[in-house]
Amino acid sequence: MPSLAPVFSSAPLLVASGTETTTAIAVILVLGVGSLWLGSRARIPSILLLLPAGVIAGPVLGILNPDEQFGEILFPLISLGVGLLLFEGGLSLSFERTKEVRTVVVRLVTVGAFITWIIGWIGAYVFLDVNVRIAGLIGAVLVVSGPTVVIPLLRLAQPRHSVAEVLRWEGIVIDPVGATLAVVVLDAVIEDADPARAIVRIATTLLIGGLIGVALGFGFLTALHRHIVPDHLENPIAIALAVAAFAMANTIQPEAGLMATTAMGLVLANQKRAPVRHVLEFAEDISFLVLGALFLVLGARVDLDELADIALPTLALTAVLVFIARPLAVWASTIGSGLSNRERTFLLFVAPRGIVAAAVSSVFALELTEAGVDPGPLAAATMVVIVATVVLYGFTAVPAARLLRIARPPNRAIAIVGGARWHLQLASALQEVGISTMIFTDRQIERRRARQMTLLAYDGDLQSEDLEEAAEALGVGLVLVLSDRTELVTAAVTRLGHIVGRSNIYALRHAPGTGGVGASITTRPAFGSHTAEEMDDFMTLHAEIAVLDEPADQTSDPSSDVIVLASVDTSTGSISFGESGSGTVIVARKTNHQEPQLTKENEKS
Repeated sequence: MPSLAPVFSSAPLLVASGTETTTAIAVILVLGVGSLWLGSRARIPSILLLLPAGVIAGPVLGILNPDEQFGEILFPLISLGVGLLLFEGGLSLSFERTKEVRTVVVRLVTVGAFITWIIGWIGAYVFLDVNVRIAGLIGAVLVVSGPTVVIPLLRLAQPRHSVAEVLRWEGIVIDPVGATLAVVVLDAVIEDADPARAIVRIATTLLIGGLIGVALGFGFLTALHRHIVPDHLENPIAIALAVAAFAMANTIQPEAGLMATTAMGLVLANQKRAPVRHVLEFAEDISFLVLGALFLVLGARVDLDELADIALPTLALTAVLVFIARPLAVWASTIGSGLSNRERTFLLFVAPRGIVAAAVSSVFALELTEAGVDPGPLAAATMVVIVATVVLYGFTAVPAARLLRIARPPNRAIAIVGGARWHLQLASALQEVGISTMIFTDRQIERRRARQMTLLAYDGDLQSEDLEEAAEALGVGLVLVLSDRTELVTAAVTRLGHIVGRSNIYALRHAPGTGGVGASITTRPAFGSHTAEEMDDFMTLHAEIAVLDEPADQTSDPSSDVIVLASVDTSTGSISFGESGSGTVIVARKTNHQEPQLTKENEKS
C-alpha cells in the first residue's frame, strides 16, 4: 500500500497557497471596487486610481504578486475578462442610433486604425530602443482605445448625441479589430509571416469570431422568445454563453474570442424579439468588477525600474500619437461625413488607451519571451501611454466640449412622473424659475393637458429606448415621482433611474397598499413628511401652487395653509424638494376664493 506521508507533508503548502490566492482575490476586489467608488465621487476616470492602487499593492508593498498567486491561469483570466467587457460594450450599441455617423465609425476602425498603427510604428522605432518589428508590434497594440476609458469620459463631457455615438462605437469596435491586428503583427515577429498571410489572418479571425458570436446570440434570443429559459436564469445563461463564445472562437482561431463576444452583444442589442435590458444591466455590474480587477492586476505587474527607464521616451511616443496620429486619423475618417468642424475637432480629445492595450501587451510580452524573442519595453511602454493618455484626455475632454459648444445642456431638468392637475401646475412653476421639465404619464388625456399648458410630455412607449434618448436630450438630472399608479411608476423609475441614478429620484410617500413606488425601488422622500394622500387632499381644498421670491423662512408656515414644495437657487439651478432655503421658493397654499380645484372624482372623468 503506498504511503500517504508525501500527501500529508505537502498539505500545509497547498493550504497556504490557497489562502494566499484567496487573500489576493479579496484585496483585488476591495481595492478595485473602492477605487471605482472614489473615482465616481471625485468625477475622474477610475483608471487614474486603479493603476496606482495596483502598483502600491504590488511592487511597492508586495501584497499582490499575480504571477505567483494565480500562476498559469492569470493570462487566460485576463483575456476572458476583456472578452466580457466587450460583450457588455456590444450590448450598449444600437445600429439605429448611428445612421448618420455609421460611415465615420467604419472609417475610424479601418482607415483610422491603419494610420494610427503606421504612425505609432514610426514613433516607437524613433523614440524607443527597439528593432523595427517590435516597434511595429507596439504600434499595433496602441491602436486600441476601449470602452472602459472612453465611456466614462463621455459621461463627464456630455457631447452631442452624434459625436458621443461615434466615440462609443469606435471605443468598442476598435478593440477586437486592433487586437487582431496586433496578433497578426506578433506572428510576423515570431514566424516572419508574409503580408498576404497577414491579411488572410485578420479577415479569418474577425469572420470566425463574428459568426460564432452571431450564432450564439441568435440561439439565446430564440430560447428567450420561446420561453425556454426561466426568468431567473436569463442573466446567468447570457454570461455563460458569452464565455462559451469566447472560448469556442479562441479554440478555432486564436484571438477570435474578442470579436465573438462583441458580435454576440451586438446581436442582442439590435433585435426586437425579446427584451434584454436586464441582461445589459447585469453585464454592467459584472463589468465593473472585471474592470477593477484587471487594472489592479496589471498595475501590480509593473516593473518600476523599467518604467522609470522608458518614461521619457514613451511620453514622446505619446505626443506623436496624440498630436499627429489622432488628428490625421480623424481627418481621413470624417471627410464628407456631415459632422461640423467643431464636432470633428472634439473627436481629437477622446482617444485614451485602456484595458485591452494593457492586457494584450502583457500577454504578448510573455509569448515573445517564451519564443526566445526580447519583447523590449512592450508592456511598460504601453502602461505609460495608457496613463498619459487618460490623464491628458481626462483633463481636456470636458473643457473642450464646452469651448467647442457641443456639450449637451447640464443635467438640471426634472422628469415628473404623473399627470394630475397639480403635478402639471408644479411643472409650470418649475419652468417659470428656469428649470426644464418633462412629463411622463401613461394617459393620453394627461399628455394633452400638459401640452395645452406648454409643457413637454413624453409621448412614446415607456419601454422604448426613445425614453432614455428623450431624457438625455433634455438633460434630465432629477426624477420627481408624484403618481400613485404602480405600473407607471415602476416602468418610468426603472428606466429613468438608469440615467440619473437612484440617489437622484425623489418620490412622495404613500400609505401602505395605495400604490406608488414599490418597496424594491429606493428613492429620496419628496416634500418632507407629507404623503401623496395628504398632498392630494390639500390640493383639492382650494389650494394653488405659487412662486415666491421672498426669503424661504417666511414661507415655512407652521399651520397647514402652506406647504413648501421646492427651493430653487436660480443662479446655479440647484433645487431641493420639501425644504426651505435661500432663493426662490415654490409653495402650495390655500386660497381665499371658493372655486375648487379639480377633484379626484372629476379627474377620473
